[in-house]
Amino acid sequence: MIIKTGLSQFQSSISQGFLSINLPPTSNNQIGKVFGVVLNENTPSKEQFERVGGWSGTGAILYKNYDASKTQGDVVDLNQCEIALPLDPNLKNYPLVGETVLLVDGPSFQSQFSNAAGRKYYIGTINVWNNPQQNAPYSTTLGKTFIEKSDIRPLLPFEGDYIIQGRKGAGIRFGSTVSLYSSINEWSKNGRPDGDPITILVNGYITTNTGSFIPNIEEINKEMSSIYMTSTQTIPLIPGASIINPINSSLEPQQYVFSQVILNSDRVTINSKKDEVLLFAKTDVEISANNVINLNASNYIHLNIEGKNKNSKILLGTKPNGTVPDEPVLLGNQTVILLEQLIEALINLGGYLSTATVPTSDGGIPIPMVQQGGIQLLKKTSNLCDKLLKITSDKVYTV
Repeated sequence: MIIKTGLSQFQSSISQGFLSINLPPTSNNQIGKVFGVVLNENTPSKEQFERVGGWSGTGAILYKNYDASKTQGDVVDLNQCEIALPLDPNLKNYPLVGETVLLVDGPSFQSQFSNAAGRKYYIGTINVWNNPQQNAPYSTTLGKTFIEKSDIRPLLPFEGDYIIQGRKGAGIRFGSTVSLYSSINEWSKNGRPDGDPITILVNGYITTNTGSFIPNIEEINKEMSSIYMTSTQTIPLIPGASIINPINSSLEPQQYVFSQVILNSDRVTINSKKDEVLLFAKTDVEISANNVINLNASNYIHLNIEGKNKNSKILLGTKPNGTVPDEPVLLGNQTVILLEQLIEALINLGGYLSTATVPTSDGGIPIPMVQQGGIQLLKKTSNLCDKLLKITSDKVYTV
C-alpha cells in the first residue's frame, strides 16, 4: 500500500492484525473499489463521460468487485469496470479513486417498462481509516487532482453532537454546552446548563501537531474562517480592534453570555448586488478599527439623530481624558452671515478712518497715520469678502 502522507503510519498495525476487520462474504455485502469518478467532460475521460450518459451521469463511479480488484492493482481498463450511480440525488459526496463503496441494486428509469431493467447504486464511502480526508484501503493514486495533506483530522465529538466534515479541513458542528469537558472545548466554560445548543461552521481547522492523530477541536482565534451561532455560551474571540466608547460600556464578544452570531476571518466582505445593506440594533452599533474607517457614497452620506431628549447630540472625537466633546460645531451659513456683517462694519470703519481729520479753526487737518490705517483696513476687508464666498463646503452640511 502506498499512501502519500499520514495514513501510511497504520500499515504496520494492519500487518500485525490490530486494525483488521472481518467482513461477511461479498455476496452478502456488495462492495466495490472505485477506479474512476465521472465529474465532468474530462474526468476521468471524455470516453467515460459519454459512456455514463453525459451530464446525466455526473457522480457515476467506475468500479470493480472489491475482492477481485485486490489482484488487479491500481491500473485497470476503465471500459472493463462496472457503473454505479449515487443513491442520494441531493447529497453530493463522491468517492475518490481507490476508495471503496457499498453497492445496492435498485430500479432505473427503464424499470417502468421492464422488470429486468435495474442498475447499481452506491452509498457513500466505506470508512476504512475513520478519517474525513480519504479512505482508500490501498492505492497509489486518489485521482487526477486530489492531494492528501498531513494536517487533516476528524473533529473531536461530544455526546449528542451531529458533525459534518469535508475532506479538506472544513466542517459544521451542531453541538451543545458540555460542562464536564469545559477544559477541552472553548464554548463550555461559562457555567451555563448542559445542553444549550451551539452551531459552529469552520473553514480551515488548524492542526498544531501534524505528527499526531489526535482529533481537532475548534479554536476561534486559530481557525482560518468561522461562524459561531451561540445560545448562552461565551466565546473567547480576540477582536481585531479594541472597543473605545466613552458613552457606554459595550461588552466585548468574549464577555457576552446570550445568543450571538460571530463571523471571524482575516477579512469579512458583505456585498449587496442589487439593494441595500441594512444594519439594525436594539441598543448600539459599534464600529472599531486600528487604522482607517472609510465611508464612500455616490450621492449622500447622511448622519442623523432623532432627538428623543434635549441632550441628543452628534459627537465628533473624544477628549484626551476620555470624555465626550462639549464644543459645538458652527453652522456654515449662519457663520457666513455674521462674518459678512462684521466685515461690513469693518469696511465702514475703514472708510471713516481713511478720511479722518482733526477739526481746527482753519478746517480739518488730515491725520496721515489714521488715514493710512483706514486704507489698509479697506484693502484687507475687501479681500476677506472674496474669500468669504469660498469658505463654506460643497459636500458637508449640518442642521
